[in-house]
Amino acid sequence: MVPENIKCSCLFSCVHWADVVVEKLAAKGGRHVLATAITPSGPIHVGNLREILTTEAIYRALKERGVDAELLYIGDTFDPLRKVYPFLPPSYEKYIGMPLSDIPCPCGAHENYAAHFLEPFFESLKEIGIRPRKEYAHEMYRSGRYNEAIKLALDNAETIREIMKRVAKRELPSSWMPFNVKCSSCGRLDGEITSYEYPIARYACRS
Repeated sequence: MVPENIKCSCLFSCVHWADVVVEKLAAKGGRHVLATAITPSGPIHVGNLREILTTEAIYRALKERGVDAELLYIGDTFDPLRKVYPFLPPSYEKYIGMPLSDIPCPCGAHENYAAHFLEPFFESLKEIGIRPRKEYAHEMYRSGRYNEAIKLALDNAETIREIMKRVAKRELPSSWMPFNVKCSSCGRLDGEITSYEYPIARYACRS
């Protein structure tokens, strides 16, 4: 718990680096959406606060100047479970590769695995006065909000491969596509696109 006599605003009273960023943003005009995110694959520890505190500092500095701004926090709830972590029972091995939003809550009190870790984190943010608008990736995918971005990525797969090679030094096969398909049979994000011609993408499951 945060003592009542400590106000979160004191953390940002002299953050001149935020003022520098805000000056550049304010000069552009318009509305600014400041987004940050996390993959809720396990307990969200205090070290994860740095990113949202940095974003919150800029958000507050914008608001103090009367600039239209919004703080957005995205839960990457459609990311896959990558392994059975030490805090999970062995039975969770069958969920490896599945979206976190499709996996049962470890304690049974939350909607899914992702919510089990996100909800306590959001409650902690409230205690220090941070109240972002919350979005969940699995809902965004299923509602079609990512469709335009997915099409853009698939249409430009070759360009993305070249960027990955140049920037990340990753050699990717010519068949590589910047999208992991959720297999309709096993439920894992293990579908590899084998052919694509908008609006149809065919895939093969690697599981």
